[in-house]
Amino acid sequence: MDLFFTKVSQALGGQIAPDHLKLAFSILSTYPCVFLFKRLGSSFLKHTFSIVYTTWIMLFVLRLTFGFIHIIAISTLTYLICTYLPPTTTMAWTNFVLVMASMSLCHIHRQMKGIEGDTELDYSGALMILTIKLSSFGFNVLDNYSTNQKRASPHIVQFYGWALFFAGFLAGPTCEYMDYVQFVEANKAPKDSLKPALKRLCKSFLFIAALIYLAPTYNYFNALKPSFARLSFWKKIFFIQLSAFLTRCKYYCVWFLSEGACILSGFGFNGYDSQGQPRWDRLNNVNVLSCEFAQSYKQLSENWNMGANRWLKQYVYLRLKPGSTSTTLITYIVSSVWHGFHPGFYLFFMTASVLQLVARQVRRTVRPLFLTAQGEPVPCWKSAYDVSTWLVSMGLLNMMVPCFDLLYVSRILHVWHQVYYCHFIVIGVGILVFQLIRPCLIKKNKKD
Repeated sequence: MDLFFTKVSQALGGQIAPDHLKLAFSILSTYPCVFLFKRLGSSFLKHTFSIVYTTWIMLFVLRLTFGFIHIIAISTLTYLICTYLPPTTTMAWTNFVLVMASMSLCHIHRQMKGIEGDTELDYSGALMILTIKLSSFGFNVLDNYSTNQKRASPHIVQFYGWALFFAGFLAGPTCEYMDYVQFVEANKAPKDSLKPALKRLCKSFLFIAALIYLAPTYNYFNALKPSFARLSFWKKIFFIQLSAFLTRCKYYCVWFLSEGACILSGFGFNGYDSQGQPRWDRLNNVNVLSCEFAQSYKQLSENWNMGANRWLKQYVYLRLKPGSTSTTLITYIVSSVWHGFHPGFYLFFMTASVLQLVARQVRRTVRPLFLTAQGEPVPCWKSAYDVSTWLVSMGLLNMMVPCFDLLYVSRILHVWHQVYYCHFIVIGVGILVFQLIRPCLIKKNKKD
């Protein structure tokens, strides 16, 4: 089977690596399997189907035997902790820390082997999804006990069926345990899930096409070459901005592929809208337009990798001391550890945490000056404000994206040096100007 994917990669001109084709095949194969899954009568058979199918993919298609053993081991540990330890806050945090430690060992092992980013297919992506599930499960057990004062232990087949749910195992979307149980035990989704699933599939193919035709030229590793240094300043800026979009496209295509399979199974159903039309956004992992046209880092984070962000909010941020600077920093650190230990991740998230804190102050102070009373026409300066905040927010974010692809500080600084660290200059000048005019802005807001 490895030879087959190698030949397909060669037929495509080497634009897509064999490992990436394996991943795409593994996710695409869930689509026809969904029809069999939906026809299984009992919930026990559905749980068993997920366990058997995921085992086959991991062992015989992807050949990730060690990774699968790791996944089963940490799932079993969480099951034992949440079943046999007293349902206390200590139990929930113990499980959280052990699951994160397991994820950390995987990342350290990757780095020791010299694996960078998605250059080589391994089990880290699936384990990252599972880490979200398992680390939140302890809090789910605790919350259930706190509400009902009664401990409810999951059936072991039901638990592994959720942990290894075939449609979202490799790339997400992640799901809460009770959402999965309710879906399998009493699926009330309408039968017309094919159309919304195909929409996600088509979106995925569009982003794949963009990657095939543009990514070989516009990627950050090309920015390390001498040819990049010969470009003009503004061409370098354009190169970095477009490369950032294409980096996000890699996630868009995989997320839409797996989301489509979940929708086809009926799991994406989220009730009906005001017009009586079914909603299929229960497991949405990204809102592309809201991401690409975000006017603030808050808006961007709420619409990007939504499953991971819900996890960070519900099981880290809100479990500590919400609103404090230390809690915000801890949340970013947890996010960094979840991604791995390459320096680029920490450089990105530490900078992003500072930017978000500054942006929050600026938005609270400046935005009210551009708002009008409800019902009044939107003035032109409000539109100018919206465009400006979009350009600044996305422009600065895109300048930080090399951290995720290049991973090492020396490479990242090499690219930033080519554009004279202009984004840090913009940030520094912006903070200075804001601090100088802030008293006047606050006074004007109070007056208005």
